[in-house]
Amino acid sequence: MMELWSMFKTNLMKRGFLLSCCSFALVLAGCSGGTTVEVVPVSGILMLRGKPLPNAEIKLVPMADGLDGNFVASGVSNAKGEFTLRLPGKDESGCCACDCKVLVVEGPIPGDRGEDEASIMKAANFLKSLKNRPIPEKYERLRSTPLTLTIVPDNPKIEVILE
Repeated sequence: MMELWSMFKTNLMKRGFLLSCCSFALVLAGCSGGTTVEVVPVSGILMLRGKPLPNAEIKLVPMADGLDGNFVASGVSNAKGEFTLRLPGKDESGCCACDCKVLVVEGPIPGDRGEDEASIMKAANFLKSLKNRPIPEKYERLRSTPLTLTIVPDNPKIEVILE
């Protein structure tokens, strides 16, 4: 009898654990799947101290509940400070139409990124050649950036002005 009770208790615990896992999975699915946000084409200009900010990466992090890193739109500004935002893995312009925090960091360094002295000097010279620098550090992190934008479907051109 004791052995039968032990088996019953073990099966009950296994089923309870399985039920808990399934419930948790459903909760997670509800959190991520319940949010629907329109994705709209967005381009704009990035300015620092009243001048275009070239070769800077801009990221718009949506603040809508349930959106993860797959919805962080980013782009790199050209010599005139112009950029087009794209979502990860997408070819067309796109950004979530919602409130977003704005991050701005140095853009990619062109060419090989070797660790030899020549590659390092080339990268350093490229960074020195960039105009309108440095980018203030407060724009690099979600906690410190003072910039927020509300992206709306009927305004695909935005202006991002850094102080």
